[in-house]
Amino acid sequence: MNAAAAEALVDPRIAAQPDELEAELARWDETAQEAEVDEAELDVVRRGREIEWAALTLTQGEILDGFAAYCRDELEDVEVVEHAPSRLALGWRRERSTIELRAGFLFCERLAGGGPALLLGPIGPRAAERFVEDVGLRSRIALLDLARLEKIAAVRSSVFVYFEWFLRDAYGVKTVAEPAFTRGLVDRGIISLGMG
Repeated sequence: MNAAAAEALVDPRIAAQPDELEAELARWDETAQEAEVDEAELDVVRRGREIEWAALTLTQGEILDGFAAYCRDELEDVEVVEHAPSRLALGWRRERSTIELRAGFLFCERLAGGGPALLLGPIGPRAAERFVEDVGLRSRIALLDLARLEKIAAVRSSVFVYFEWFLRDAYGVKTVAEPAFTRGLVDRGIISLGMG
């Protein structure tokens, strides 16, 4: 089964019904990964996604674990509330945020519980369209494709800033805004890139 569909069926926060799954699949980019409808196998798929940066090859799981250790050992003001195989729940002062590995972004609006969520996974062209069109979605959810180092993010979260600093300091990489997302926001007059 498509891994994104499998995780939508298995995740109790999403609680996808089979009749709504087909319509949601049509709204997002296709996911090439396959997985059984089993949380443990999905964790293997999500954590095992290879990320290549110049001469460095890692997995998403290694990056997530590295950030969890960095928060525990280096950041006095960030608390690791929960560290599951594909999810970190973090606290900074009163802010609560999550960082999750995902095979796809089906029903992602259901993943932001008590605070914003940063979802790590492959970003395709439909993701930018969805986030440009849906203010509620972009105010609670951010997407980051570690392989492309591109993000779709308009939500404010200090934890997400710490994550980007971690990527820069630990791996020497910097993320940039996904071009179609930025272009869509500019075209609709939501943001302006004017000088002066």
